[in-house]
Formats: sequence, structure tokens, C-alpha cells
Amino acid sequence: MRSILKSVIKIGVSARSELLLRRHLCTKVSIADPQHSSALQRYEDDLQNEFHQVLREEQQRSVLDPVPDPMALEAFPNTKPAFNFAAYVNKSHTLQQLVSLGVELHRLEKRKGIPQYVLGLDFERDMKAHIRFLADVGVPSELLGEFLTKNPLIFKEDLGDLETRTNYLESKRFQREEIARIVTNNPFWLMLNTKRIDRRLGYFQKTFQLAGNEVRTLATKQPRLITYNLEHVRKNTFTVQEEMGFEKEEVKQLLLSKPRIWMIKTEALQYRFEYLHRRMKLSHAEILQTPDLLLTRDVRIKQRHGFLKFLGKVQYDPKKELYIPLKSLAVGTDEEFVTEVAKSNMECYNRFLKTL
Repeated sequence: MRSILKSVIKIGVSARSELLLRRHLCTKVSIADPQHSSALQRYEDDLQNEFHQVLREEQQRSVLDPVPDPMALEAFPNTKPAFNFAAYVNKSHTLQQLVSLGVELHRLEKRKGIPQYVLGLDFERDMKAHIRFLADVGVPSELLGEFLTKNPLIFKEDLGDLETRTNYLESKRFQREEIARIVTNNPFWLMLNTKRIDRRLGYFQKTFQLAGNEVRTLATKQPRLITYNLEHVRKNTFTVQEEMGFEKEEVKQLLLSKPRIWMIKTEALQYRFEYLHRRMKLSHAEILQTPDLLLTRDVRIKQRHGFLKFLGKVQYDPKKELYIPLKSLAVGTDEEFVTEVAKSNMECYNRFLKTL
């Protein structure tokens, strides 16, 4: 996860100098093309480590629960594989079937204990029924490979237990399409028994004063949050409510609109709010209307806001002329922002970036 940027845009030139600089930058051609990677991808934790945290936390909270299988507690760190599957594929019907489903064997090789576990399975005896169950639950066929790549330990679970866990969701009035989305988007959901899931759903309902339909909406929209590390969730809740100053109803609104906010690094969340609220002078209401800003890379917001400021076009009030939607700072490509929103050109924008 990338470190938080510690500098802010500063354009400290006089009005005359700024005008000259603006003309200079916007009349010369630049071939610079800064590469940007996905912000959300950088903030997402590895699913295997995430599940490890859940099991460890739950084990500490409930000493009466049976000790989980030691293999299920592995964090599966990326290490050099002790061997690779290549030597076994031609001889193993099981591996051939997994490949046909789209399972990425090279990723399984890097997880401690998994290659040996997978090689010990028989496709017909140990896997076929589980795969059929996942398909019946609603995991799309084109995503089965991705599901099994992330969580091959699903084959350790008893089919009766898996059915109980989906039946629990039905008893809580989740629709079939909602259950399909939950299981597909969080491959580890079915690894947790109904007691744990019920406790998690209850936590979010009580903490954020959610109605039953709102709990279902949250779980369906971001199922990973329900099984996420609760200590991190608590930290971000404290940050949003106490440090950022949102009222309880506003915190609830943020949660339901952008639950990922509770999964990003606390320091990143704090820094972004400070920049939006203190530097850009955005009100809580404006941030609530455009919560995507809290999930957008700091550098993107700084560059785009700074460019608009440089051009003299910072105007985020929809009631006034030349209104610039705040969402444009978070969405679209740089070229779309520069040409369609800032009404400028990429040569000018790239020249501007070199002054930062």
C-alpha cells in the first residue's frame, strides 16, 4: 500500500507571473504521460490475509468455539514455491479440470501448504459436488476459477454446512441474486459459520442503527466489509465520526453509499479529508454528496484541483455559473477531465504537472 503523500499543491506566484506562466505552459507541447494505477486496488488487502485476521479475531473473542483447522489459519504469504504444478498437470485429472475452470495454478503455488493440499484432492470425489453447489448458489461459471483461486479451502467445508449458511441468509430475507453476489464477491463468506455471520451483521446493525433492509443492502453491496477486521472498522468509524466530525446520520449515509471507506487505511482517510475540508474548503455536506472523493488517490485530487485553480476555474457551487462538478475530480481519465471539464489540452496539463 502506497505511503501517504505529505505535500500539497502550492502555486505561489503573483497574478502577473501566474498569467505569464499559464501562457508559457499552455503553448508548449509536452510528451509527458504520467502513469496512474488504481487507487482502490492499492488500498485493498489480500483476501487470504483478511480471512486470517477474521479467524484470529473470532478465536480470541470466543474461547468456547472449537479451534479452527490449522490449515485454515494460514495467512498464505507470497513465498517462492517449493515446486510448480507444471510437472503434474499432464498426469493429474484434477489439475486439468481446475485449469479448464480458469483456476490460476501459479497463484496457488505461492501459498504455503496449498499445492500439497490440492494435489491430494480427487476432482470427482472431493471437488465436483462443491463446484456444483457454488454454481447452484449463483456464482457465474466464468468466475468459478477466480473464486477457487482465492479460496481453494472451500473444498474442506462440509456441503451440509455450506447449505446451512446459505439457508441462513434466506431466513434473513436475502434474495437469491443477493446471496449470489455475496458469495461471488467474498469467497470466504461461506467459511464462517452462521453464528459468526449473525454476530457480524448484528454488529453493523447496532453500531450504525440500520434497519433490516439496510443491513441487507450493506452486505450485498460490500460483502467483504461484513467479514473484515472489526478493529479496523472501529478505527475508521471513530475517525469518520469523531475526528472528521460527521453526525451519526451522516456516518450512516456514508456507510451505505460508500462502504469501502471502512476498508481503506485510516491514515489515508484522515489525510484525504483534511485536504478536502481544510485545503479545498469543502463542507461536510459537499463531501457527503460526492463521497467518491474519499476513495480517490490523493495525487489525482491534488493535480486536478490544482489545475483548475491554476486556470482560475475552481467553482464547485452548482448555483453559480461555470460550475465544475466535484465528481469530475474523481472519475474519468485525465484526458477526459482536461478536455471536457477544464476545457484545456493535455500539453498544458502535462506542463502544469511538471511545476508540482
